[in-house]
Amino acid sequence: MSGILIHDGRRISHRKWATDAISGGHADGVIISPFTTPRVGVPRHPSAFDLAKDISEIRGEVIFDAMTHARLLPGSNKTDFYDGWDLWSGGNPALGNPSEILDHVERVFTRQDQLKSPHLTPTIPLRSPSSGDSELALNIASAGRSLDSATWQSLAGSREFWSSGSALDSFIGSLASLRAPAWVLTVTNDMVLDGVPDLSNVEAFTGLLRSIRSLSLRSRVIIAHADYSGLPAVAAGADTVGTGWDRAQRTFDPLSFHRDSDPGPRIPASYVTQGMLHAVLRREVADAIQRLDPVRAGQIRGGPLPLSDQAERIHHLAQLRAAVLFVNAMSDPAPRVTALRTRYAAAATEFDRLISSLSQIVKAADKSAWCSRPSAVLEAYARDEGY
Repeated sequence: MSGILIHDGRRISHRKWATDAISGGHADGVIISPFTTPRVGVPRHPSAFDLAKDISEIRGEVIFDAMTHARLLPGSNKTDFYDGWDLWSGGNPALGNPSEILDHVERVFTRQDQLKSPHLTPTIPLRSPSSGDSELALNIASAGRSLDSATWQSLAGSREFWSSGSALDSFIGSLASLRAPAWVLTVTNDMVLDGVPDLSNVEAFTGLLRSIRSLSLRSRVIIAHADYSGLPAVAAGADTVGTGWDRAQRTFDPLSFHRDSDPGPRIPASYVTQGMLHAVLRREVADAIQRLDPVRAGQIRGGPLPLSDQAERIHHLAQLRAAVLFVNAMSDPAPRVTALRTRYAAAATEFDRLISSLSQIVKAADKSAWCSRPSAVLEAYARDEGY
């Protein structure tokens, strides 16, 4: 299966929104997290079993990610739902010896069996591919494989990790030897300020793409918490992108695993996805583009102007999925790069036209974040690979 998977979220309507999106052909499944969906249902939050059952009944893919790499982050304490999953023998995370590692992995596999989702071995957050933590990550992965030779594997690393050059390549080679049928990869962030992608560290994201290319030679690769920033990963060989409607779904936001000191209701800003630009811009920007040229605006968006946030959720998923499937249609590496290169070139041309016509509204920074920087990552990867 390829396309897009909806990451878990705490919105009260998450279950309905996800099932509607999948049944409508705008998404392909869900990734359930113990941080955001309870094992046992509570008021306004159905159980993970009910969510998984609903998704399976409409032929959607269900993945349960234990998110151990998030639980082990400093300050990770939003455990009201997490603790109910009973993923640790003593209640607190402990991976200090082989027995504790095996116990944790077995508990994760048990929960996945209950949800009828594939075994996905947990991992820890990494900052270096040549450290005690990386050795521990490999030991956890090996423990998972010892329990189930067909287990999927996961890998989560910071930009520092992904920019480690030959040390990264060597570590990925060790992981590839596990011959996992699928990998779920995550770029972890120290801080997320807004919903705009940050691919400014070209070396890190080139390392990520190089790793994806290596793993994809024998495994399926899913790039988690990525949204539009995951398109270069698809060009490198990933077939599925993790996304959603909130920032914590579209990017790995460490604050989403912290208890909120001000949990009161918030009214999120309204955005509209511009499919041709691979960008999510504020609604007032979308309105200005619509006034400038209604016909061209529809072409840039990829459809009618969404009149509500509910319509925008579906529109966003549909536009992102179309882009992923467009690149995925190419089976060989070089054509995948060419396909995305062509899309970025078209986006750059359209951004330039909009910046010229709406200079006070559409900014050069918008083009940089959504187009130029992802394109620079793609081109750096293409040069390294000779495409």
